[in-house]
Amino acid sequence: MNKSLLNATASTRDGVAGAPQSPTPSPQDGRQQAIPSAGAPVRRRLLLGAALAAPFIGTVPRRAYADKYPSRSIRVILPGPAGGIIDIAGRAIADSMQTELGQLWMIDPRPGANGIVAGQAFLAAPPDGYTLYLTVSGHVVLNLLLKAPFDPMADFKPIAMIGVNATLLCVPPTSPVNTVAEFVDYAKKNPGKLNYLNSGNGTSTHLIPEQLKIKYGIDVTSIFYKGWPPGVQDLLAGRLDIGVVAATLAVPHITAGKLKAIATIGPERLKEAPDVPTLSEQGLSDIEIRSSLPLLGRADLPDAIVARLNEAVAVSLSDPETRKRLAITYIQPTPMTPAATASALQSEHQKLSGLIKRLGITADGT
Repeated sequence: MNKSLLNATASTRDGVAGAPQSPTPSPQDGRQQAIPSAGAPVRRRLLLGAALAAPFIGTVPRRAYADKYPSRSIRVILPGPAGGIIDIAGRAIADSMQTELGQLWMIDPRPGANGIVAGQAFLAAPPDGYTLYLTVSGHVVLNLLLKAPFDPMADFKPIAMIGVNATLLCVPPTSPVNTVAEFVDYAKKNPGKLNYLNSGNGTSTHLIPEQLKIKYGIDVTSIFYKGWPPGVQDLLAGRLDIGVVAATLAVPHITAGKLKAIATIGPERLKEAPDVPTLSEQGLSDIEIRSSLPLLGRADLPDAIVARLNEAVAVSLSDPETRKRLAITYIQPTPMTPAATASALQSEHQKLSGLIKRLGITADGT
């Protein structure tokens, strides 16, 4: 039983604490004595009831809160820019999520510091399910690449998986190379003169080029960007020499002849780029990394809310219109339970952390 409430009850047995009392002379010493009000017995019973109920306060409201969730709009923070692949994925499911949940699904891009800005903004919000985090799977090794003020595994709770993103290894249209082997040869002839697009440490845009560098002993410089869109513009202009680019951003430029793809990163060629062989076809399946798109909550988000959101994502990903939107953006829907999402991210953490250690990449991303 809550002692503070019991003490409060005892101290007010002759009246409600703080209430005015009517004095009367004491027959013993002439001191004033409080006269209990007429409602004191009732108040005593109410206060004692509150004291007895104290141990249960907090459990009932949380359960009731989860049952009526959501009762207002939901904000989804992203660690990438507007127009980036995470933003595209978040907006692709927005309509069906709003229909399923009955509330607005608001996308809030927070690019900067390789996800630190977005992560801090997200973790500053209460764990009530009204602020969520949509990211890429490289998030799980953020603290191995940067001095992050949070733990990307322990501080976040997996809710659902949205899908897996298709990507292409691209070069400017004026580049003399047409295959990965040709790029390696070109890099060897131009040591220290070439650079690559890095849209986020720990992502495929960072780790695939780094693996090429180690595998073939080439010297190519990482150029960091706050997401894909600004980096793609420099790749188009020839200010970058190579880069892993989301298919949804690359294909229109490839079709227009403004960008050249030298490898498909995935299990099969894209129908929109049938002449671009996969990394596996070029003998490079060992360096392949594919980015998935997990939806996360805070570590202390109630399981009942996690379950409700996971259910909503599953319904959303089964919606024909949503699937069509995702297909247009080259995102393969991969609905998973919270447990399966957690398992997938744990596997990704083990794979990428091992790769980062093997590559000798330190906490400053070098």
